[in-house]
Parts: sequence; C-alpha cells; structure tokens
Amino acid sequence: MLKTMHRPFHVSPWHLTLACGLFKLLLAAAAFALPLSQVDDLPRLVGLLLLAGGFSELLLSWTGRHSWVGRITFGSGALTVVLGALFIGGPWKGLYPLGPFVTVWFLLRALLSIDVAFQSRLTPMANWIWLLLRGFVDLALGLLLLAGAPLAMLAIVVFGEVREFVTLFSATLAVSFAIAGGGLVAIALTQRHYHRSDPFMIAS
Repeated sequence: MLKTMHRPFHVSPWHLTLACGLFKLLLAAAAFALPLSQVDDLPRLVGLLLLAGGFSELLLSWTGRHSWVGRITFGSGALTVVLGALFIGGPWKGLYPLGPFVTVWFLLRALLSIDVAFQSRLTPMANWIWLLLRGFVDLALGLLLLAGAPLAMLAIVVFGEVREFVTLFSATLAVSFAIAGGGLVAIALTQRHYHRSDPFMIAS
C-alpha cells in the first residue's frame, strides 16, 4: 500500500525555476567577464552580481517558504544578498579584503546544498545529484580560496592586486553560478515532465 508523505521538495512553477536557472547562467557569464573590468569597479560589480543572484533565489523560494526546502533556499538567498551588500556598501578597495567573506559564503552554501540533496534523494523531481554536485563544487571552491589566501596576500603585498587573483576569484564565482543555474534548469525540466510543481515523496 502506498503512503504519501507530504514533504514537498519544490513548490515553485517549473517555468519560474527555469527562468531562475537561466538567469544564473547569465550571471555566470558576467562573472567570467569580470577580469575585463577596471579593478576599482570590481567590488561594486561583484556586489551587483551577488545581489541579483540572491534576490533570484529569494523570489524562487518565496512560494515554498512554508516547506523545509523553501526555508533553506530562502536562507541561501539571504546569505548571498548580505554578501552582495558587503561588497557594495563597505569601504573596500579591491577584492582581496572580502575574500574571507566569500570563503564562508561558499562553505555555508555547500553545507545547505549537501543537506538538501541527501534529504531529497528519494523525491521524484529533486534531481538530487545536481544539488549534491552544487554542494561539493561550492565546498571545493571555498577550500580553494582558503588554501590560496596566503599566496594571494603575499602577491598583493608585493605587486598589488594582480590580474591572476582577479581571474581566479571571478572564475570561482562563475563556476558556482553556472552549477547552480544548471541544476535549476535540470529541476525545472523534470518538473515539467511530471506536469506538476509541488511533487511529494511517495514511499511504499
């Protein structure tokens, strides 16, 4: 006998999920182009990208705010908005002073994504492998920034904020956006396949 467990994975319409995923892919492309910008403009541009990404997550999570995954998505978006506000509103020059905040952001988002992936692995439309991939990618990016911080600081002290650091920073941000966007697109297409936006986990 089948028993339905009312534990919705995602309650946003599939076309909203798809739009958010495509928007994240556009943000990834913009992040890859950051090294072409003037160094003095970088904190503000990164902040704008983070704000855009964070608000898109908040929008996506709003319809699911009463579900467990909706609250986690909302928390992830809120973290991103706070980080974007730090980039825009702080008295920062260059990207390096904000490196530790970005590292913490990557690690926190990684924990959230991995937790959601394992919690939703039996849900038909969760595409939990994408969520797990996103979590491990963010974890790897956070650890990469953490490991490279001493060398980056030495190079900045000697040469100033070098283009290589800017390129690495931009690439990590772009990869994170790209994986998140790709995952949302995959989830949206699976939602569309099942023809409903609020799947429930069904267990025997």
